[in-house]
Amino acid sequence: MDTTTHTTTANADALASAPLDTLQTDLSARTGRGINAMIAGVILWTLFGIAGAVVADEFILALVYVFGAGLLFPLSLLVAKALRLDTYAKGNPLGPLAGILGGLQILFIPLMLGAVFLTPRSVPWFLAVLVGAHLLPYAWLYRSRAYLVASIGIPVASGLVGWLLPDLVRFAAPAAVVVLLAVTAFLLHRENRAG
Repeated sequence: MDTTTHTTTANADALASAPLDTLQTDLSARTGRGINAMIAGVILWTLFGIAGAVVADEFILALVYVFGAGLLFPLSLLVAKALRLDTYAKGNPLGPLAGILGGLQILFIPLMLGAVFLTPRSVPWFLAVLVGAHLLPYAWLYRSRAYLVASIGIPVASGLVGWLLPDLVRFAAPAAVVVLLAVTAFLLHRENRAG
């Protein structure tokens, strides 16, 4: 067994019996508290805003949102690679939990498809609300106040846009999400620097 494999195995064994706060600290440090997903989200929602400006048909735009959302994970992996983050935090028992929490959004596919066919105009803010709400468990997982900003701010802002500005939702919902994800990424950056 080479030294790298032995060190990785020893670290995994040590983490397997570590207390919860140690696991959370390790996960946060190795993954950058998921900042890569926030940056990827800023890029993706900016593209959604651009799509809202160039795609006139609401049904087609709704499909762009639903299928475009699938690009978040691969895009976040690319950002993680550029930032040299350990996305999977191998050896940390909380690593798979982070993935499961992110993957739970798949369960909302029937809801989003229903929205595409019943109310395509509402898809931008429906998706924004779901994206924001799913971030709440990460506040606990990473012990991060930044995720509270996103998990509360995005659903509230998107919901208000959908209800108060329904004719502008194709522009206003993505703009609100981009601003709040950017603020969250900035706050995560500060948390990561603080340790």
